[in-house]
Amino acid sequence: MTVKRLIAAARTPGYRRSVLIRRFVAVCLLATAVFSAVTSRNREPEVVVFVRDVAAGAVIAPEDVALRRLPAKAVPERALTSTSEAEDAILAAGAAAGEIVTTTRLVGPDLTRSLVASGAVEDVTLVPVALAEPDIVPVLHHGAAVSVISVEDTGAPRTIATGARVVVAGQPDETVLLLLPRHAAAEVAAASLSAPLTVVLEATG
Repeated sequence: MTVKRLIAAARTPGYRRSVLIRRFVAVCLLATAVFSAVTSRNREPEVVVFVRDVAAGAVIAPEDVALRRLPAKAVPERALTSTSEAEDAILAAGAAAGEIVTTTRLVGPDLTRSLVASGAVEDVTLVPVALAEPDIVPVLHHGAAVSVISVEDTGAPRTIATGARVVVAGQPDETVLLLLPRHAAAEVAAASLSAPLTVVLEATG
């Protein structure tokens, strides 16, 4: 339909004008909806998400993460808003593609605070422990409470520390990263020099 015929139909009362008016209104509503969706999307916050599965204990690489816009109500506290904040950080627990990266997922102060039930963060420290019995690694998980045990020359077990929290488990070298009070950390480090160490899960509840 030419412009002249379109104008003529719009000026002439009847079926054609009714159809044109309805189509015009429909186009306007569609345009408004599209514009609203685009502007609403642009107002959504950008957060860092994993774009592929990443294993626990892995150092996050640039290709592991990207920025995505998500609804504000779906964004948790401490979500990262810059990929540079995630790059080269150590992931405490395995992540799946699409998950939001938060500071409590990465080895650092915020994660430490989330594991400390009471007391100051300055009173605890992270200690890597090479396990003499790596078979226990598959049953360990981030946040689990464990006791650190050594085996004496006599074969008798001796408890070195209790209340340790697992930060990272499942490292390729069968090392677990534990969060311990500073005094206990020193004892564990000293004991590891003279005897093989292992950990046992503590009862909860």
